[in-house]
Amino acid sequence: MTTGLLIFTDLDGTLLDHHSYDHRDALPALERLRDLQVPVIPVSSKTLAELTVLMKQLRLDGPMIGENGAVIIYPGEEPQIVPPGYMQIRDFLVDSRTNPDYDMLGFGDMVVEEVMESTGLDKGMAMRAMKRLGSEPFLWHGPAAGLHQFRLDVARAGLRLLQGGRFYHLLGDTDKGKAVRYVTNHLKRSGYPVTTTIALGDSDNDREMLLAVDIPVIVRKHDGTHILLEQRPGAIITEQPGPAGWNQAMQRLLQQYEI
Repeated sequence: MTTGLLIFTDLDGTLLDHHSYDHRDALPALERLRDLQVPVIPVSSKTLAELTVLMKQLRLDGPMIGENGAVIIYPGEEPQIVPPGYMQIRDFLVDSRTNPDYDMLGFGDMVVEEVMESTGLDKGMAMRAMKRLGSEPFLWHGPAAGLHQFRLDVARAGLRLLQGGRFYHLLGDTDKGKAVRYVTNHLKRSGYPVTTTIALGDSDNDREMLLAVDIPVIVRKHDGTHILLEQRPGAIITEQPGPAGWNQAMQRLLQQYEI
């Protein structure tokens, strides 16, 4: 059955629990969407290596958007990487640290045990998280004034700086919203009859994705708070956090569309 719906979703804190990375509370809606053959497309800060594992666990087989929009993957194709690519981004970050106010620690500076401690991932997933193609997550340890100046340097270099749930992310001139629009248009050209796009996210780096779709769904954070989306006052806000909220919102939307 083809409905014309297209679902884009953040993972950590949205479809996956913030602490356990479990998705079982979202299973009823996920299985219903699978039965309806509605594409559910992860839009995440995670790498291709991480997403490949998670797609199997979630039983999804469509496109993936990784590294906050820097990497787009269609089944059976080579990943599309938004320039400049990982090595050049690492060079920029390393060169920037000649400024003593720019105190930051990227994944490329860490050993796997440090990534495990910073993320809560097990060793296998932490190693996959270090296999970057188009972006670098980092922890900022410097002063706030230094971060403000670093943002200006990033913009002058034609790069983007995004703030996620745990890390800042340095990437090329893209974001989740640009990637969502690109994939939507690609699927339309490929013959999928897109009628309504829905996106679900919980963090500041999901804003562009939420603004790029017909129906934005703001998922509550694990502490009960939620981001504000001033440009879309009609955005849905879930009552529950994480995958339970994801499930609730999708079930209601499917009921609303009488599917």
